[in-house]
Amino acid sequence: MKNTLKVSLGFALMLLGLSSYGATLTVWEDLNKADGIRDFADQFEKKYGVKVDIQGKDSAHHVYDVADLISRGEKTPDIFLIVSDRVGDAMSKGILAPIENMDQEKSHYIETATELFKVKGKYYGVPRSIEALIVYYNKDVMPVPFETLNEYIEFTDKHKDQGIYGLISKVDNFYYSYGFFGAYGSYVFKQNSEGEFNPYNIGLDNDKAVKGVSILADFAKKHVPMSVLGQEGWANIDEMFKSGKVGAIINGPWSLDGYASSGINYGVAPLPKLLGGTPMRPFFGVKSYAISSTSENKKLAEEFIKFINQTEFALKRYHRIAELPPIKELLSKEEITNDDYASAIAAQVEYADPMPTIPEMANVWEPMEQTLNSIIKNNEPVEAALDLGVMKIKQKIAEN
Repeated sequence: MKNTLKVSLGFALMLLGLSSYGATLTVWEDLNKADGIRDFADQFEKKYGVKVDIQGKDSAHHVYDVADLISRGEKTPDIFLIVSDRVGDAMSKGILAPIENMDQEKSHYIETATELFKVKGKYYGVPRSIEALIVYYNKDVMPVPFETLNEYIEFTDKHKDQGIYGLISKVDNFYYSYGFFGAYGSYVFKQNSEGEFNPYNIGLDNDKAVKGVSILADFAKKHVPMSVLGQEGWANIDEMFKSGKVGAIINGPWSLDGYASSGINYGVAPLPKLLGGTPMRPFFGVKSYAISSTSENKKLAEEFIKFINQTEFALKRYHRIAELPPIKELLSKEEITNDDYASAIAAQVEYADPMPTIPEMANVWEPMEQTLNSIIKNNEPVEAALDLGVMKIKQKIAEN
């Protein structure tokens, strides 16, 4: 009976073009997130007669670790995680295999998620989750979130004598502050009709950027404590939120577990609107499954990703690890539309800009953080500081 089953499984795999019966598929998941797919991997093992070895590793290092293994001629995982802004870097390192079945599978996902992994007509990632900055608010300090930045400022003005602020953020960090840039139509690199980024068309010093950053500068100088600036500011922001010294903070999905386990009576909401009811537009990113260019099980890897990204499985994964899959059918389900956290993420992604996926993005962070510091701490004029920041970016791109 067992032999008959093995033959049947082997024949099924051959029909699918998967000659990998008895193989081991190595999957790198995010640190402490392997349980999100373990049950589904077990089902895949039984269905296809293969072993799935899931290893939890910090996804921030996956691209670099895979590149290092390839450079040393060592075995890589078949599947690993990649965030959309690392696509250009990963392509330049030659570590990604094209996902051949994405032409058929892309309709399963929201288009903005799949397009970030499309390079010269081919797809190099399968969306796993979307992320964008949102507002976390302490219900014991602020029972309901506000819709506009001005309302948060008014809250600060009323409670500052008690040492309580309305809304704070890491205002000197470009990632956290980009929502002010993007609000009025500024951009890092211009995209063409195909979604490709042009590293020679930088929009961080145009009139729209000046307008958004002027609002940021006023907010930062008058309504945010200087203790949030600098490296120590990260811990100070969390401490203020947890101790009730601020009603709301801007942070990402990665902070959810910490706030949930801390016992804070928190809620979530989209980012506030600026002057004229203009929504802030932060970066949004997509974390995707990728297949190593050196994998010997590429077809099997594609089948595995397709299997675990079924709507039913992806929904269960969301409930386990609180990372929202950009799957159309899933996002329309009532249990997602009625979920405050999922709704906040989904609503914010509608008003968000994709983080550029080209390698030149690496040249942006340091100059823009220097720019923000010069504006907030040194009172440099916004327009002049932005002009200098963009000049530095162009110099770094030219040098590299």
